Amino acid sequence: MSRTTKGDAARAEVLEALADAGRRQSTAMILFHANLAKRVGLGPSEEKVLELVRRLGHPTVSELAEETGLAKNSISDLLDRLETKGFVTREAHPTDGRKVAIVATEEGVARIGDLFTGMMTRLGELQADYSTEQLAVIAEYQQRAADIQAAEARTLADGAG
Repeated sequence: MSRTTKGDAARAEVLEALADAGRRQSTAMILFHANLAKRVGLGPSEEKVLELVRRLGHPTVSELAEETGLAKNSISDLLDRLETKGFVTREAHPTDGRKVAIVATEEGVARIGDLFTGMMTRLGELQADYSTEQLAVIAEYQQRAADIQAAEARTLADGAG
């Protein structure tokens, strides 16, 4: 039986706390977004695809399908619902006129953005407790963790693994 050093035990404790915090944050985030989506008349998948539309700029149906792991026809149906509800429009792609880009509407963005005010204010207060250097480490960790989760989500969607 190997002996655990004090540093190993401390690291194991911190890694367990980090895993627990990640699970709690994931649950809180899902509940927040489910309630936000409900408040504006969207389903959870619709709200998250809308976020992808905003983040990616002018994505195509194919790009959204690749990003989400959803079939193109499922994305098209979802986009039809978002368009009917006034959250997106379809326009000529800004760099390739043969393609159709999906664009978030200003009105739709405002309807959702207003619901983030309280949380963003409180997160700003939390961030004030950390140095710029600490925030940079946290941001890097969160980005890398999100990249891993996104890759795993696509793996699950593909049925691989």
